[in-house]
Amino acid sequence: MISVLINAYACAPNMGSEPGMAWNWVVNLSKYCKVFVITEGEWQKEIGIAIKELPQIENISFYYIPVSEKIRKMCWNQGDWRFYFYYHKWQKKALAKAKEICESQNIHILHQLNMIGYREPGLLWKIKNIPLVWGPVGGFGGIPLSYTFEFGLKGAIKQILKNLINRIQVYQPNIYMSVKKAHLILAANTESKLALQRFRSDEVFLINETGANQIKKESKNFNTDPLKLIWIGKNDNRKAFPLALSVMKNLIKYPIELHVIGIEKSNVDKSLLVDLKKVYFYARMTHKEVQEHLSKCHVLFFTSLNEGTPHAVIEALSNGLPVICHDVYGQGDVINKSCGIKIKMINPKRSIEEFSKEIIKLFSKREILEKLSEGAYSRAFEISWENKITGLINLYTRLLKQHRN
Repeated sequence: MISVLINAYACAPNMGSEPGMAWNWVVNLSKYCKVFVITEGEWQKEIGIAIKELPQIENISFYYIPVSEKIRKMCWNQGDWRFYFYYHKWQKKALAKAKEICESQNIHILHQLNMIGYREPGLLWKIKNIPLVWGPVGGFGGIPLSYTFEFGLKGAIKQILKNLINRIQVYQPNIYMSVKKAHLILAANTESKLALQRFRSDEVFLINETGANQIKKESKNFNTDPLKLIWIGKNDNRKAFPLALSVMKNLIKYPIELHVIGIEKSNVDKSLLVDLKKVYFYARMTHKEVQEHLSKCHVLFFTSLNEGTPHAVIEALSNGLPVICHDVYGQGDVINKSCGIKIKMINPKRSIEEFSKEIIKLFSKREILEKLSEGAYSRAFEISWENKITGLINLYTRLLKQHRN
């Protein structure tokens, strides 16, 4: 059995985003490998309870390096750049713990798992004689200039600077060394793969960072009115929620609803809601409640401009919902013609026109929706955790064979 030492700063059961992503990798990988996980201690109690329920508990060992509540708040506030200073200090402690584990255990592979952003590569590359896997890695790319003008002057300047930093930050020494020293790199999306391949002569493998967990196949009636669109996310610039409202203004004469999960109506610019009576807001929901809404809706309307692999997209497919989205980043890789509709990201006006046209087509031709729903279930199976882990273990095996040779 392969023994893998995993560096995962954020790891927790029953969560989405980075913590949930890492938990799913660890739990599913431990069905076939022995895993040793170094993580922060925020969810130590929850992890301790959850692993007791796993039949493969003997294959999992956790090592905790806690930080203060102040640092945790910085981490959750994704715009707080002070966090990176403390994160680097944490990675130094994680490196020391990793060396300690390697001395006491027969570790075959090191795996730098998360945070998945390329700015957060960890320091496992400093350990010699054990092959290193890094990824899935994301965070490359940016938002086209034509869309940044929708963010207001301050937001546009911030995004333009971020785009510029994305182009040059990979040359920062720790990031550059991680790219060069890793024996195998996994890219979270096509944009990241292309960026990483500029610095390596060997192949970078595309594996999206998250997968389908529970596929809930049930019969759906797509022939009823109103047609129900569902939008899930936060009200920040990269999610482009105002774009969805502009589309709804083009659909006023049709019996089409938009159900918005994750945003309070009071936090939306009132001028964007003029004449919109078929938009419903649900600010806070449990995971179970979100699932119930997905089961009652017909299409996931996903307007985001910049993502990794969105959990909302995976959940929609697992519930048999077709997805309409921009053809970029993780959603662009996951969605294909069998399970959804992708719009080229050219400019906001073009996006609004194309989204409106495609939604009207889905409203008018419900047989297309039914076919896409079947495709959604099939696609969810293709990107299931089981299939992802099988692919990763094949890469592990190949890497170990190369290393021995």
